[in-house]
Amino acid sequence: MIRSSGPGLTWLALSVAYLAASAFGERGAALAALGLMVGAVIASSGHRAAGAAAGLVLAVLAWRFADAVRVLVFIPPLAAFAFMAYFFGRTLRAGSEPLINRIARKEHPDLPRDMARHARWLTGLWTACFVVLFIVALMLAPFLTLEAWSRSVQLMGYVVPSTLFLGEYIYRHRRFAHRAHGSLAVLVPNVLAVIRESALESGRRPDPEGRPR
Repeated sequence: MIRSSGPGLTWLALSVAYLAASAFGERGAALAALGLMVGAVIASSGHRAAGAAAGLVLAVLAWRFADAVRVLVFIPPLAAFAFMAYFFGRTLRAGSEPLINRIARKEHPDLPRDMARHARWLTGLWTACFVVLFIVALMLAPFLTLEAWSRSVQLMGYVVPSTLFLGEYIYRHRRFAHRAHGSLAVLVPNVLAVIRESALESGRRPDPEGRPR
């Protein structure tokens, strides 16, 4: 769980570096970025020295032996799809508020029942979207070269969620034309705020009485 802005920005920068290196076919650099990302995860748990050391060692080894460990390139996209499916899907459990409902309440504190049903359905759709992306990426792996697989999966990872996001935005404005809707400039910050809040909440351990710390 990344709690502070420093580790969060580090993780974001390394993610961008990984994607850029992968897009340009720089396997060694991509794997080195992956090693540093592992170190960042360790550091974010409170073991900063160990995280820094592990990240540097893994980055050097990945760069030096890029051809031998090239299979590691498969891990980040698959892990990202699996995590996002879990991140959305866990909020559909009994007793939890669906993630999209929380986003909708940022704009509509007294969320109408019809929009609440739509938001819950949409949370399920986003969960299914990432499950399908994971399955498709896994099924393509035996049939494509690593470079072709990486490019294809990255393309799917950008195009499919973006299409779903914008398509639902247009559909919602038409289906609920009688309701007020904020612009994308309002929606995007709301989405980021709820995702951050949800991530922080998931990292809090309950105290002995069951309340989050």
